[in-house]
Amino acid sequence: MVSFRKMLSPLNAVVFTQFLSAFADNLNFFLIVGLVKRQGVANPDITVDYIQIGFLCAYIILGPVVGAFADKNSKSNVLLLGNLLKAIGISLLLFGLPPALCYLFVGIGAVVYSPGKYGILSELTSNEDQLLRANAKVEGSTILAILLGTVAGGFLAQNSDLPAVLTCLGVYLLSLVMTFIIPARKGNASIRYGRESKQFLRDCAMLFRNPRSRFSLIGTGSFWLTASVLRIALLAWLPLNLGINDTDQQSMIIGVTAIGVVASAFVTPKWVPAGKLYRAFYFGLLMVATVLAASVTPILWATLLLLFFIGFFGGIFVIPLNTMLQEEGKNTIGSGKTIAVQNFVENTLTVTGLFIYLTLSQMKISVNGSVVGMGLILLLFMLFLATQLIRVKARPDKLEERA
Repeated sequence: MVSFRKMLSPLNAVVFTQFLSAFADNLNFFLIVGLVKRQGVANPDITVDYIQIGFLCAYIILGPVVGAFADKNSKSNVLLLGNLLKAIGISLLLFGLPPALCYLFVGIGAVVYSPGKYGILSELTSNEDQLLRANAKVEGSTILAILLGTVAGGFLAQNSDLPAVLTCLGVYLLSLVMTFIIPARKGNASIRYGRESKQFLRDCAMLFRNPRSRFSLIGTGSFWLTASVLRIALLAWLPLNLGINDTDQQSMIIGVTAIGVVASAFVTPKWVPAGKLYRAFYFGLLMVATVLAASVTPILWATLLLLFFIGFFGGIFVIPLNTMLQEEGKNTIGSGKTIAVQNFVENTLTVTGLFIYLTLSQMKISVNGSVVGMGLILLLFMLFLATQLIRVKARPDKLEERA
């Protein structure tokens, strides 16, 4: 009984809720891929790219208000609402609505959900070390969910739409139920949306003036830009380079990257401890190297190995940066608004990256060349972060200040 209560502690309830929601998020991506392919469009990979851009645009458009919404309301209720909106978006597929419209609706649910997911962690922890470990749990479970959701989505969407739709809907509803275990702590009722939406750009400027939060925002943004473009690019790269066309096989290969991130969650607190979060930068450099190497590897086993290390190094890169940003944001503009700014920056960069990839594809540049080009763009981000490293080292982590 005691172990069961511990398993259902508020923090673990957040982990379980996030796992289920992320599982369904990635299942529905391959559900959309399967739907598009069965519609017989001329270029399904480009179509999926546009649908992904529409999904991410919800983060950019709603960014100025969702952070304030998360801080004004109980974050457990914010998670509940986000899952409900996602479930509605997927259920619309049962009525034959266009996948792009349904996925946009899921995107609205995701942008509502995200500030609550990360913002609540700083409420359930008391110092940076606990927050780092909580982030490692959430990121590890998220990537495990991405792995399982990717594989499940590939298999379910290979031949039929209905099983994938019903599975995805059921998982979202189960995640919704789990949010009732999380304490409903009151938010800041004095927040006004009109005023806060005007404040949003000032919040962005405030975080970018802070060396640590600037370092984190650019680092996590470059990571998710790479992850999103790589997932789209692999759908075209695998048939051309390895002759793999089936959605289920493609999903398993893409899922290898998620295995790497799961593995990274176990070593990150030791390799990049609280007080030394800037060390994450060096693993970002290793991630760039593996992305560039993977783009020119025509052998399946080597591709799988490199994809694993992309996820492994990427996880050690992004988990500490999330911790760094949450700690700084909590003490400046508020945790919910910090995550909203992070979503805005990350998804603006990701949409820009997807448009660059689309442009390279429409210029008839090979898929390999496009991936190399995106790898070089990621390298430019790393070089910029290198110029910021001295300032980040000079500004001690909060845990060191408390010591």
